[in-house]
Amino acid sequence: MKQVGRYQIQEELGRGAMGTVYKALDPAIGRTVAIKTIRLTDLADADERQRIRERLLREAQSAGLLSHPNIVTIYDVLEEGEYAYILMEYVHGSSFEKMLRGKSLPERSALLHFLRQVSDALDYAHGKGIIHRDIKPANILISEVGTKLERSAKIADFGIAKFISQDMTQGGSMIGTPNYMSPEQIQGTTVDAKTDQFSLAVVAYEMLTGAKPFVAENVPALLYQICKQEPQFAQQVNPRLGESVGKVLERALAKNPDERFASCGDFMTALSSALRDSPEWAAIREREMISGRSRPG
Repeated sequence: MKQVGRYQIQEELGRGAMGTVYKALDPAIGRTVAIKTIRLTDLADADERQRIRERLLREAQSAGLLSHPNIVTIYDVLEEGEYAYILMEYVHGSSFEKMLRGKSLPERSALLHFLRQVSDALDYAHGKGIIHRDIKPANILISEVGTKLERSAKIADFGIAKFISQDMTQGGSMIGTPNYMSPEQIQGTTVDAKTDQFSLAVVAYEMLTGAKPFVAENVPALLYQICKQEPQFAQQVNPRLGESVGKVLERALAKNPDERFASCGDFMTALSSALRDSPEWAAIREREMISGRSRPG
């Protein structure tokens, strides 16, 4: 692929379950952009494909109204053939996922700074009535422009995440491993801002312990864990965390959304306070939690 509309493809940035992300140039104004392709042909039924196409474009256009320094800006939405193209802000850097898997983690103050930025951006979007539905380390980009002190987190895939995570499936199969999904998403009940809070809490748990709170050998077992079992207490996985940290994470990971914090900001305020009570706390590089380590709920 060399061009999408007027946008000139420069290089491939990555591939996902539904398509490819490219770095491209908008020659009209000389701006570098990222182009995410959504492969609509994965839906075999023509009527369903048209319905999803319309919803996708409508949601992406709605997300384009979001203007926040910690949200990747959507510039344009195009359609050519069986593909939809989302034109968005290009972020020079890498994902939070790669950072957690790197040889060394940033200073703990920087890690908390990134999570606060994500929570601020989520609360802003929630105030506009927009839920992300797919918060995970891979969808949090870390801009590396400027000095280390100037690095910032940016949430990607607003407006299109729910189609990739829920609608764009074949034969009822699920795309990707749903480690970050909330119980209400899995059960098909009402999804609101508390869903993004649950997913953010999974990210925070993983950052602080080096392990995902829910891990199983297969998807059905994983979904059961998320809906029915409590994860191991964070302080048991990482002894440098105090009990208060575990209690904050436990509340944000509550199965019942009503038992979680009122907002993502409230969750991060409580987590930051709890971490201050554990002055020796340190994050741990990502590692896989052994299946079966969850305690029964």
